[in-house]
Amino acid sequence: MHSSRHARAEDGELVEHRSDARRRRGRSRSPARQTKEKAPSPTVNRQRASDKPPKYEEYNLSIDRDDDVEVRRLREERRRLREQIIQKHESQNKSAQSPKDRTNSEQLPAFDLEKKGDIEDEKGVLAADYNPNADPDADDVRHRIAAAKTTDAPVSTATEQPVAAADGDGDDEFDMFADDDTLPAVPQAVSGKLASGTSASLAMADSWDDPEGYYRTVIGELLDDRYLVQSILGQGVFSSVVKALDKHENTQVAVKIIRQNEAMYRAGVKEQRILERLQSADPEGKMHVVGFLRSFVHRGHMCLCFELMSLDLRQIVRKYGRNSGLSLQAVQVYGAHLLLALDLLRRCQVVHGDIKPDNCFVSDERNNVKLGDLGSACDVAECEVTAYLVSRYYRAPEIILGMAYDQAIDMWSLGVTLFELYTGHIMFPGRNNNHMLRLMMEARGPFSNRMLRKGQLWQQHFEDNGGGVMDLVVRPGANAGAAAAGADMVQRVKVARPTRDIKSRVLQATPPGSSTKDVELATRLASLLERCLELNPEKRITPAEALRHPFFAQA
Repeated sequence: MHSSRHARAEDGELVEHRSDARRRRGRSRSPARQTKEKAPSPTVNRQRASDKPPKYEEYNLSIDRDDDVEVRRLREERRRLREQIIQKHESQNKSAQSPKDRTNSEQLPAFDLEKKGDIEDEKGVLAADYNPNADPDADDVRHRIAAAKTTDAPVSTATEQPVAAADGDGDDEFDMFADDDTLPAVPQAVSGKLASGTSASLAMADSWDDPEGYYRTVIGELLDDRYLVQSILGQGVFSSVVKALDKHENTQVAVKIIRQNEAMYRAGVKEQRILERLQSADPEGKMHVVGFLRSFVHRGHMCLCFELMSLDLRQIVRKYGRNSGLSLQAVQVYGAHLLLALDLLRRCQVVHGDIKPDNCFVSDERNNVKLGDLGSACDVAECEVTAYLVSRYYRAPEIILGMAYDQAIDMWSLGVTLFELYTGHIMFPGRNNNHMLRLMMEARGPFSNRMLRKGQLWQQHFEDNGGGVMDLVVRPGANAGAAAAGADMVQRVKVARPTRDIKSRVLQATPPGSSTKDVELATRLASLLERCLELNPEKRITPAEALRHPFFAQA
């Protein structure tokens, strides 16, 4: 501001000096005055020589047209300088905004989320209508832990008995979360200010949790004397998630409140350790994993604090592609981002173990997606055989067959997820593991005998007929939920080749009249999905290889 006033003052003095000089020159050059004036006397000359020169003559400024050009040039330079200063301050103010404020001011994505044109509706389960947490047939590890160990919480008013695992599976299914010698003790339900409170405060502790161990969140409550709860975002098998205002940073965050349950608390501790490892490998957060901020304990509940995202991919499909799926450009961008996240996990020797649209979170601008919810994640070296890892629709065949597994199961889940994004339909809506295997074979053909014999559980689903391809043993009673009297009825199914191949289903989801370029891109997507959905995990594509696939050539 001072420099601007100084510049205006200098401009004024230059203009004033120019006017005075022109008046003096005008008087000296006037012909009328030259004819009337007499020759100056020596006395006058001496007197003028002794006079003090004008104030600005010492600068030898030449007042002519060049002066006007120079003044305009100086003014233009000062104008550009002022604009640069203003832009600098605007940039600083924008960087000081909260992430939520910045996203509201930024533009929407450069690609269309919705498909253009009508497509032929495929029969099946709409991805937009599926809710894994409300699936009555849900059988993944998280649901089985919740069913079997809900009453293990240190403080609980529940009176129900633990539910035994179905199909003869016992507690051994849950060993993947057992590290009792290294995990910290479960915090007591009463902690902090209430730890030394009265009996009334102790009685109040029971009302903090519902009978299932979820924390009863109150809007306006302050968590950890820092996070002001603004709304409840959702509730899963292991936790509830709230949106809160961080009073220290003045930014909005997502707080994941783990259920009051010993097994779930241990899973939360394992998730935190894996998040910290990923954060160390990607300190700048460029690999599209939801940013982990910190953890704390609130009234006996472990809490994990994350950056706040917007909708998940299932909600995006519900909003922009309920019956038809998303555009090819959206699948390109989201797929590339998720592959970057899986590449980071692979380099850190981590298996996510529960990839699905519900665990992929999109920014407000809809042009950025990040992988979240690592509650089922584990080290590759700690992977233990279980037939119920990953939500059923996204479960790889090696899990069902009881084979050793690694990060390849995440690539299978991602392939199924990308299929859903583009077609708008669940790819393998199996009612149980046996049904899942049948749907996989209809899309990808038969399993090799060599692969099947590597699994510990193949005999539950296949029968060796002495030929090159084993028969799938289908039990209609189990698949259809029939009465026990019909459960002994079995059907042997031989699948020699795919009957619902991936390419046909992808092209069916491409709007009629699409450009040659879009049809070619859809064909490339089908090729990518075929590589992601190889039945043999040893042949399945890796994240780094997938990023080099032609489908992402122009992403």
